[in-house]
Amino acid sequence: MKALYRAAGLALLGWALTVAAQTNPPAAAPPAPPVARPGPAQSADPNKPTPAEAPTPKPGAAPAGSDKSQPAPVRPSPEPPAPPQKGPSTSGPAAPAPAPAPIAVPVQACPPVPARQPTPLNPLPGGKPAGCFSPEPQQRCLATRPLCDNDWQVARIAWKYFEKNYQPKTGLVNSVDGYPSTTMWDIGSSLAGTIAAVHLGLIEPKEFDDRVVALLATLRTLRLYRDELPNKAYNAATAELTDYTNKPVAEGLGYSALDLARLASWLDMLSCMHPKHAHAARQVLLRWKFCRLIQDGQLYGAVFDPATKKDQALQEGRLGYEQYGGKAFALLGFDQSVSARYDNQYASMVEINGVPIAFDMRDPRKFGAFNYVVTESYALDALEFGRDAELTRLLRNIYEVQKRRWQRTGIVTAVSEDNVDRPPYFVYNTIFAAGSAWNTITDTGADQHQLKSLSTKAAFSLAALFPEDPYSSVLVNSVWSAYDAERGWYSGVYESGIGYNKAITANTNGIILETLLYKALGPLHPTCQKCGRALKLGGEDVEETVAATQCLPGAPRESAPAGK
Repeated sequence: MKALYRAAGLALLGWALTVAAQTNPPAAAPPAPPVARPGPAQSADPNKPTPAEAPTPKPGAAPAGSDKSQPAPVRPSPEPPAPPQKGPSTSGPAAPAPAPAPIAVPVQACPPVPARQPTPLNPLPGGKPAGCFSPEPQQRCLATRPLCDNDWQVARIAWKYFEKNYQPKTGLVNSVDGYPSTTMWDIGSSLAGTIAAVHLGLIEPKEFDDRVVALLATLRTLRLYRDELPNKAYNAATAELTDYTNKPVAEGLGYSALDLARLASWLDMLSCMHPKHAHAARQVLLRWKFCRLIQDGQLYGAVFDPATKKDQALQEGRLGYEQYGGKAFALLGFDQSVSARYDNQYASMVEINGVPIAFDMRDPRKFGAFNYVVTESYALDALEFGRDAELTRLLRNIYEVQKRRWQRTGIVTAVSEDNVDRPPYFVYNTIFAAGSAWNTITDTGADQHQLKSLSTKAAFSLAALFPEDPYSSVLVNSVWSAYDAERGWYSGVYESGIGYNKAITANTNGIILETLLYKALGPLHPTCQKCGRALKLGGEDVEETVAATQCLPGAPRESAPAGK
């Protein structure tokens, strides 16, 4: 019954409201107040947002009228009462008096309310404020030079890759766009890009720290190849140890000395530029066992044989990359008396286009690896370690020989190894390899001349290292449109006219960001050394037994076994 009564009551109430609305219709809405026209045109302020860009006022902020550079908004004055009629009234309704014109009066701006600071308990009379928290200590040793608008455009495009391919669960980045696999080399390039991004202002310190903390936590707990060193490949999304098809495997592939050198170089750089992460970075490296990796001043990798379940240790690196890797480990205190020098016993010279080019004369049929003379290794050496007299001469020849090829053929040239967007998906575009100039081959020596290309990362790095030479502008102009605005820079432009090499990778985009960091800071490791924060693996805080087991710098060691 209660429900019935309530329904009947609501029906009666609705009927009553309807009748009242019909009996007393609402008064017509008053006309809108007139809008005052702005005064004379104001001079444009380039720092002031346009109306479409004007930010939404924050609570408590002064209203717009407080900006005295703009005409004050106006509103109508209250309407005065109608004057009384004179004389007797005539038949019929009286004609309404004309409405007076509205008078515009300025709206008075409310005075801004000052922000109130909380009052502490028991304030100290006359006490001075305590020092403010400063999350980013000043680092005068890392003072940066400003970049131009074109450089910012290059940087923003490169960072798009790392926005799109970041794996937040692991802190890793896909090596190739959209494919969740990575290597230690590409982790190093990704870390380089991330450090560059925060120093150039592309990301906030909070995002940088979140990415780095996640990455270091993954590297600290990563399953190592045979509990010795990081494997050659991992799943970027899960951090599982994998083969080259990104499938989890029990044994692994082995390890690459050069890949580990690149990661070590950037863990060292991280420790210098952001010392709050130095301890965690050092803990990552202290997991590694260096006994087989570094022997007799040289670098050694390992290749696992699934048939025998054993691996084979192989000397790794040829002239160029060997020196880059050797210098990275030498900074950590290891003996790299052979690998870090360009004038070692394996160096030789060949003349190309009238320019002497250094190459490694170790025979691939005997040592199992080709010597690829490319731009990347020499450019990275200069960007990260600076140019001594020896590297200055070699790097200048690398630049000059490619410039002369362009002058003689009209083909803009800056070659390096690169992923490609079609089979076999990775090639070495070289200045010299396998006894021939301008050779494009695979890691097995198969010819791929149809995939010869201008490398985007090589073009940008050479342009940064030789900014005064007119050929640098030719290089940059030739790759200036080789990008996807939402995915990053392409790997290059094919020489044969078949279009862009649309492979998009962490290495290409990381090296481009590293190049811009070099433009801002100068040679990276020498600049960091001015801060006095070099990362060292030895020291009193490391137990002697641990140092000996890991074969850390300065610890006594015996000759390591050739294989396991």
